[in-house]
Amino acid sequence: MSDSLPKLESVCSMELDSKSLTPTSYLCVCNGILAMLNSNDLMHEYGPGACLLTDVLDEMTQLTYRLQTTTDRLINSRTLLLWSNKARKMLTEHADDSHIHFKFSSDGPIIQWLLNHVWTHWEDPIDAIRQQTRSLFESILHIHLLQSKECFDPKNSKFLEDLLVCLLATNSHSKGRYGCLSCLVEVVGASKVLQCEPEICHNLMPFMTELGLATYISEFLERCFNSHFKELIKLSNSAESENMWNKSWVDPVVSCLCTGTTEQKTHIVEYILPKLLKCNSKCLKYLIAQLSATDSVLTASQLGALITCLKRARVMGLIKQSTGCSDVNKWKDIVAVKLLKHALCHTNDQIRLDALGLLCENVKRTAYVQKSDLDLIYFFMSLNLNNQSPAFRQNMSSLLKKLLIRLQESNQLLVRKSGKKTEGHFHLHDYKMFLKQLSSLLFDSIKPGSAFALRTTALSLLSLVNSIFPPASDDSLFLLVNEITSEEVDILLFCLTDTFEANKTEAFNLLSAIPEEQFGFQSESTLIALKNIGMKLISSSKPQDSTTAAFLFRLIVKQARFRFHTNKEQCGLHLVKEILQHLVQNDVKNARINLLHSAATSPMYPALHCIRYILADIDLRSSTCDRAGWQKVWQDVIEICLEIVSIVSPIISHSSPEGHVPDDMQTEAVDIPLKDESYIELEVDLSTDTSLKANGNVSKSKKTVKLMPEYLTVCCWRSIKEVSLLLGQLCETASIGCECDQALFTVDQVKTIGHCFTKLLLESVHRGAFEIAYAGFVKLCHILWRNPLSSLCLLPFEWMEDILLQIQANSSTSPLCSTRRSAGIPFYIQAIVATEPKECGQKCFQWVIKELLNLALGNGSTEISNAKVHSINILRSLYRETKLSEAVHPYVEDGLKAAILGFASKFWAVRNSSTLLFSALMNRIFGVKRNKEDQHKKNCMTGRIFFHRFPKMFPFIKEQLDIATKDMRSQSSRHLHPSLYPILMVLGRLFPSVIEGNDTSLDLTDFLPYVLRCAHSPVAKTRIMASRALAPLVFKDQVQRILVQLFESLPFTQAEVRSQNFVHGVLLQIVGMLKIIDENCKELPAIKENLISQFTNKNWIMTRENRCLVTRAAFLEITHWLGVDSQEMQSVVKSEVLDQSFYPLCTPGVYELYAQLAHIFIAMLEAKNRPFNSEDRQIILKLLQSPIYDICLCLLKKMVETLSAGEPTSSFFEEFCQSEEIFTEIVLMVVRRKELHQECLVQVWSIYLVYIFAIYLHCQFWSIHLT
Repeated sequence: MSDSLPKLESVCSMELDSKSLTPTSYLCVCNGILAMLNSNDLMHEYGPGACLLTDVLDEMTQLTYRLQTTTDRLINSRTLLLWSNKARKMLTEHADDSHIHFKFSSDGPIIQWLLNHVWTHWEDPIDAIRQQTRSLFESILHIHLLQSKECFDPKNSKFLEDLLVCLLATNSHSKGRYGCLSCLVEVVGASKVLQCEPEICHNLMPFMTELGLATYISEFLERCFNSHFKELIKLSNSAESENMWNKSWVDPVVSCLCTGTTEQKTHIVEYILPKLLKCNSKCLKYLIAQLSATDSVLTASQLGALITCLKRARVMGLIKQSTGCSDVNKWKDIVAVKLLKHALCHTNDQIRLDALGLLCENVKRTAYVQKSDLDLIYFFMSLNLNNQSPAFRQNMSSLLKKLLIRLQESNQLLVRKSGKKTEGHFHLHDYKMFLKQLSSLLFDSIKPGSAFALRTTALSLLSLVNSIFPPASDDSLFLLVNEITSEEVDILLFCLTDTFEANKTEAFNLLSAIPEEQFGFQSESTLIALKNIGMKLISSSKPQDSTTAAFLFRLIVKQARFRFHTNKEQCGLHLVKEILQHLVQNDVKNARINLLHSAATSPMYPALHCIRYILADIDLRSSTCDRAGWQKVWQDVIEICLEIVSIVSPIISHSSPEGHVPDDMQTEAVDIPLKDESYIELEVDLSTDTSLKANGNVSKSKKTVKLMPEYLTVCCWRSIKEVSLLLGQLCETASIGCECDQALFTVDQVKTIGHCFTKLLLESVHRGAFEIAYAGFVKLCHILWRNPLSSLCLLPFEWMEDILLQIQANSSTSPLCSTRRSAGIPFYIQAIVATEPKECGQKCFQWVIKELLNLALGNGSTEISNAKVHSINILRSLYRETKLSEAVHPYVEDGLKAAILGFASKFWAVRNSSTLLFSALMNRIFGVKRNKEDQHKKNCMTGRIFFHRFPKMFPFIKEQLDIATKDMRSQSSRHLHPSLYPILMVLGRLFPSVIEGNDTSLDLTDFLPYVLRCAHSPVAKTRIMASRALAPLVFKDQVQRILVQLFESLPFTQAEVRSQNFVHGVLLQIVGMLKIIDENCKELPAIKENLISQFTNKNWIMTRENRCLVTRAAFLEITHWLGVDSQEMQSVVKSEVLDQSFYPLCTPGVYELYAQLAHIFIAMLEAKNRPFNSEDRQIILKLLQSPIYDICLCLLKKMVETLSAGEPTSSFFEEFCQSEEIFTEIVLMVVRRKELHQECLVQVWSIYLVYIFAIYLHCQFWSIHLT
């Protein structure tokens, strides 16, 4: 015994009370015992049958159910894994001790408890716990092998076989089972798996559509075919063994590649195919043989699968370079070049991309590219540059980039070997010729008149060539700038007039790469001409012209030689001064006189736009920057921006800014002429604004004046946009400090900019204006929060205090906008709190949201409170902000309370804001709902999780439900509580969990009585929402009891009906319950049988004795769900269908009734497995001639479904679909235009299509009736 025995005895004599310690502390004690004591100490018996190893596990079994926090669960999982490793070590050291081995028998309590722990936690949301659970399962397998002494022949183990069968029988959607199966395959072998389930690979292929499952399935299959391959090699290394392996694993993959969905193919190629090829590279030949049929033409799916397999094999290096004696008609001696060329011009985009990838990708980046491959690539490029799909163009650019990198790197290798082998010279020549042809093709594609897709692709590829083969490189294979001619320079200049900014950017990058000495393009006179053109374009009212001018100025700054300046900073400073001078002397001056005139002839935003683009190429923190000059410029910029804001504020701050023209401007509008603009052109026309060219005719001027309100609105909000972005960019790039420092901005200037943003955000009403001001204000706040100067760092907090004081003041004279969702106020506060550093604890955010919640939850008053409206709108903005997703979580339940209570406000503004806040909170809690109808599959959570996260909501919802439904059954008053609808929406997103019944404080069944009362509501939408909220509240063992209770509450006769609303509400709740039963309940037949017996006394509801058509339709829907087919129901349905004139079409519920009758009638006809007779024909014709389109639509959909299936479900509908008389009636529906409903016409044309190709193509019937 070791020296630790006295301590061990001391520990053993103690009673470790888990109740006196926290779970974390007790788990740490258990972990410390296992980690510090050796095997002998752990197995030392200090009592009858008692030892620390088993006692620690017993304590952990008791403790596991008390763990709640993530930390405790992680420690518990780690401790269990440590325990299993200690047990394995102990069994190894005491191999001959039968007493120890007995403790770990496979049917003993220890192993069974560990297995149950694995089944419980193998899909835990925490990745670390999932991984440790899998490792624990692996340890269990090793413990069993050591205990049973089956290490040398585990395949004979009954325990492992039963375990394998159990795992294979579990749900295939369970991710955890594949990890356990992977561990088990390593022990029992793949042959045992195939013995239990021979089609395992084929059966798993349908589940490869889900990305989350694909990775787990691929790992399991990899273990399987690796193990199977080794087993077959050991038995017999023959062709028969390899063929057996191919049949088991390769054939299912090939079949899925040919017939599977796009998702299946993608995941198989990504996760399974590489592992198959890595396991057995010889299977590539088998794949090619299976996919390339020689006796017939390859289908699109076969061709796509073949190209995909070849592409993956080449990336893995399984396809070698062809030798000189290779067949020129076969690519790499594998497939015909003709077949590859066919794939490169196939109609399927993905096949073309895969074929290009096959040619471009290689396992070695230095592998040279053969001339035949380059020819095929050029063939592809000539056909696919004009593809309209952005995804296709992006993937094509990515593959071309890999090719160009291969050309560059293999070029360097060929240059080094050129002295030894002359073959390298030929490859280099091929490379250069290919790049010249490619660049020539690309330049031809950007000429004037080319399509957008063609021009975009060509420009992006030209930029790619220029970046991979840079002009500064000495050993570059190809220099694009050396191939550019003067004509192509003009083409690139013309591309600067493109309407898409991305194309302008690519053209600008190419023009910037041209050396100064080439073509004289960078000469002083040329740059001056470009500058003059840019100054002309500044006055254009077309936004794309201002962007063209901005790129021209950027091009001048890039050259850094304008006006004899030596660097970009000086050149940029000169241009900015000249643009500012033009802005002040022309645009701003005109705007002061008449803003309407300025908007039509010389808007202010183009000049600011150009200044912003020029700053993108200038480093304002550079040592070469003329600080004095820039400081003066920025002072002027700030003053001009403030003046522009003051000029346009009357428009954007107006209560209705869209189309608003002040009265003093309208009187002068008729006399406004258009400016006559004739531009100096430099070989190409840089103006895209046709209205700016020489055009002085009167009609054009009148047209412009007529559109003047739009010109004015666009001018104003674009001016605000450029002011906001420019000021934000300045604050982000320039240094900020005191006046004595060398900073470009002083503290006072920063405060001035902040005041400007405050004015824009708090007073602007035009959404475009304050949204773009928000973008600039975010940059300013981000800089200020992190500024070391306390006077600047505290500015955002001071602004926040000011705005909250204004909101709380609730003054009627406040300039804050209470309409339009508070306009820019939420953006203002959101910008301040979202940029606050998390390192500081977000104290500003904590304070703000508490103040806002206090305002939102404040007691109602007799007067409208703008403060409450503002607070609710701001809260909505904060809850929606992604950057605050974690910070807002503690305040979600108070926000939800405020939203629900806001529904009950007397004022419309509060109610409207509350609905928007409630919607934002539902998305924050449950996620964005993708499917409108699917309520119980996605974006839901269990009631236990919801109320554990938000515990205050349980009593709140219960209290509100009690208030909302208290007088619901009263007939003397119309009870409508506004908070009921949002509460039912919340409950409709919850569902019970299996452990929820153990927690009596959070039992969802407490809400059942209140939801059942909602059946009395006079509001149809409330009854519908109650039916949706009821089903998730009912446990499976309560379903039948609740359904019987609902059926019993229905009246027996018409005389007993007190309210048809109640009958309708109960029927809707029954329908909702039946839908849940049909999906989840295994006892469905027994429940249906019990419910059908309840129908005998309530059948009057579906007859004409019931005067409410809405409840009749709901009752018939229940009969349809339950499959009731009594004689009484058949007679009711048949009589109503044949006598459609009994109810006027204006009767409420008539369309719902006849639509349900049509569904049931068609189901009745389909159930009759008998020939189609004359009576049936007359009934069908009457249905097709019905004035109620729901009936006709239902029948037409059934015809399309039957014809499309190819094999009719009954002989009745087979003859019905082939009836010439019925087909004639369908033809006449279109010829005579009897049926004009859009959905019916869609079904009619679908029937025509099926008839042409399936039934009437071989006979004269179609041609006769067509005539």
